[in-house]
Amino acid sequence: MFWKKSFFSVLLPAFVSFFSADAFAGRPLVVDDARPVAQNNVQFSIGFTHTVPENGGRDQQAPAMTLGFGVLKNLELGLTLDRTNTDLKGESPVSGFEDLHLYSKYNFVEEVEKGYVPAMTFTFDLKVPTANSHNGLSTGKFDEGFLLIVTKHWFPAAVDLNLGYTVVGRQQGAKLENQFFGGVALRYGLNENWRIVGDIYGLSRGAKGEKAVGNFQIGIRYRPNLPAYFDVAVGRSLLATGDRFQVTVGTTWSTALNF
Repeated sequence: MFWKKSFFSVLLPAFVSFFSADAFAGRPLVVDDARPVAQNNVQFSIGFTHTVPENGGRDQQAPAMTLGFGVLKNLELGLTLDRTNTDLKGESPVSGFEDLHLYSKYNFVEEVEKGYVPAMTFTFDLKVPTANSHNGLSTGKFDEGFLLIVTKHWFPAAVDLNLGYTVVGRQQGAKLENQFFGGVALRYGLNENWRIVGDIYGLSRGAKGEKAVGNFQIGIRYRPNLPAYFDVAVGRSLLATGDRFQVTVGTTWSTALNF
């Protein structure tokens, strides 16, 4: 489970552009959109996720936090950190902060709004083994995640495509495998304040003897007249593996920094 959580903790935040229809992907979606945080802006998101795996038990992420900063035009740097509370069927309970993730997000092709050229972005994530491996919170190894994001708008709708690959640090005696990730998201703006969002995503097996995972979720975002929005989503597995049920709630806040 730990490689799986590590990968999601990259995607959930790095999968983030936070506020209007064209600048607010991210929570509650797993699939990211191509827009990085604007230059000289900082964005912070925090949320709670509760899942019931198909094989039984409980898996919670609370809090799941992301901090991103627009260091240059089209370049975002940031970090993510989750606290897990897991009690899976047939396994010992695990509780505590997971490994720290450092990520970069670079938009190398900008979207042509009245043409067919989509926005294209590359994200790199480094999992740093900061958590306690003796308590089952970390493999004790570095992981590297690579993600290609393609986004196209047909206002008020937008579609995001993600293709990713994670190189897992090898652990002696473990049967962990590198993972492929793929997903597609749809975002639709009802008005200036409300948006319907949804995504479908999957992961290849994380270890020998395990199965691939495929999930979907649907949710809403509400943005009041504040530099913040609130979100909620529910989902479940598309396969006999993954999440039997999942719910997530959270908020994202943004501001410009004046140097």
